[in-house]
Amino acid sequence: MHARLAAASILALAFAGIARAADPIVLWVTNNGNFGPGSFADALSRLQPIATPQEIRFAYSGTLPIYLNGPVAPIVGGDVRIDGADMPGKVVIDGAGWTQATVAADSGTVKLTIANLTLRHGGQIGKGGCVSVMNPSTVTRLDHATFIECKAFVDATHTARGGAVYAAGRLAVVDSVFERNEVLTVGTSAETADAYGGALSSEGAHEVSIARSTFRDNRVYLSNSLPSSCSSGVGGAVHLFLPGANSVGSIVDSTFTGNRTACRRPGTNNDIDGAGDGGAASLNSDAGTFNVERNFFEGNTGLRGGALSFINIGQTRANILNNTFHANRGIASGGGVGFVNCCQARMVNNTFSGNRSGIDGFANPYGGAFTINVGSLELVNNIVDNRSADSPGCSYTWGQVTSSHNLYSDAACPLPDPDPTSLVTGPMDWLGAPANLGQYVLVMPPAYGAPAIDGGDDARCTGYDARGVPRPLDGDGDGEAHCDVGALESSYVDRLFRDGFD
Repeated sequence: MHARLAAASILALAFAGIARAADPIVLWVTNNGNFGPGSFADALSRLQPIATPQEIRFAYSGTLPIYLNGPVAPIVGGDVRIDGADMPGKVVIDGAGWTQATVAADSGTVKLTIANLTLRHGGQIGKGGCVSVMNPSTVTRLDHATFIECKAFVDATHTARGGAVYAAGRLAVVDSVFERNEVLTVGTSAETADAYGGALSSEGAHEVSIARSTFRDNRVYLSNSLPSSCSSGVGGAVHLFLPGANSVGSIVDSTFTGNRTACRRPGTNNDIDGAGDGGAASLNSDAGTFNVERNFFEGNTGLRGGALSFINIGQTRANILNNTFHANRGIASGGGVGFVNCCQARMVNNTFSGNRSGIDGFANPYGGAFTINVGSLELVNNIVDNRSADSPGCSYTWGQVTSSHNLYSDAACPLPDPDPTSLVTGPMDWLGAPANLGQYVLVMPPAYGAPAIDGGDDARCTGYDARGVPRPLDGDGDGEAHCDVGALESSYVDRLFRDGFD
């Protein structure tokens, strides 16, 4: 009897020990001071290099930001969460030129989560102005985080990656905002263009996912007098370099507006806009996969690829589905998407409208909407609305292109084989302005009776539209459901209500 009681007591203690080990150690920030007990800097310094989860949480009166006045301790510990959810308003940590969260390359940190916080004005020469995760074994998660005016700097001896965030390992970004973050030059001229990702950069053979997030007015902006030209880095908002067959980069349900790559020669007064590839995002790999689905791109400017660039990426697979590209510009080529020495690609059910290539006043034949220079491309159910006479809709150089049920506003898409299922419709006055019709991103609705409605290829239709609405639906009221062309799937019932009937 005593033996059984002793055994039961030992088991109870063992399970209690397991429960206690799983409970996080909480370090509370109790004031908005920049140093001393209860400060954010103090909480960072009290993290321990242990496997037990640790949380930095916030509970102080007032809404004033926390300002740093110097470097803070790096993140240590196996599982660390920094979370502002306990405060009634979002906690703001102003770096005042210092990086707020750093994970060293030799750190034992397996997981870092930053949630419900605003980080602004962080900066450093190198990688990650506000968050710098240098350990490729660390999984980083950003959840309801906002990054404003963070800066990473490049000089003649340092590369720069990620104006706001750099992650050397797996990265997940959800429901977050990146605004006016930059990669910049230190000094007059760095004589280099080794600067990537105005807001975010991740490199390595791993996974990156970006979902339901907004990237607004981020840029790579270099003061640069390279001998050949004034060159910028790449990826005005996002740069991903994910080598390896198992690497996957996903960007879904997100919005990119006003991001760009730019350059200025020292001693001059004018910026050269679109001086680097990928105004919104530069996506690179050698054999991985990129999934770009249900996003909205507007007003982004780059060199090759005003919104997206896929440059020299070999056997990579690129799936571009249900996106809207509106009024982006590729200075050299590909106003919406630039494929150069690329990949095995699918572009299905996208809407391209008002994108341009070239410089005002100068004709440029290299793809106002997109440039095709690929190994293979499936081009199906896309709207290509070209509204600029000096910027033809698309440019084809080489590759195996399978084309079906696309709508073009002009005949400037010189694919190698005739495609009787695709149509040239003339001006697309029936294509509406960007609008919020539910879910996460803006879409451009076609007017009732437009050729896009029920005009797509059912066999290769995407399963859902840009809002996550199932395809196909009956959009013209004839009792038969067929796939629409473009990013939006219309229904006859939906149009009755939208036009004011009930």
